[in-house]
Amino acid sequence: MLTETIEACAHTTREGVLHLSVNVGVADADVAVVVHVTPLTVAGEVDANGWPKDFFERVAGSMPEMCRAPQGRFEERLRLE
Repeated sequence: MLTETIEACAHTTREGVLHLSVNVGVADADVAVVVHVTPLTVAGEVDANGWPKDFFERVAGSMPEMCRAPQGRFEERLRLE
């Protein structure tokens, strides 16, 4: 069996459980499975560009400890003629 990516959309239960049943075409074999969960946004929750509403307002300035350190002085070079 070759490595295969299978994409699907599903709905979780009220308890937040997602039940998956995927036919991988291999019987009685050990397989590795990676599940990457990405919540889908409701149509009314995004702006005209597809970003979640108020995304930039919530993110901007969210890392105040991250600032650019002093850069020092550049060396003086000879002028080109």
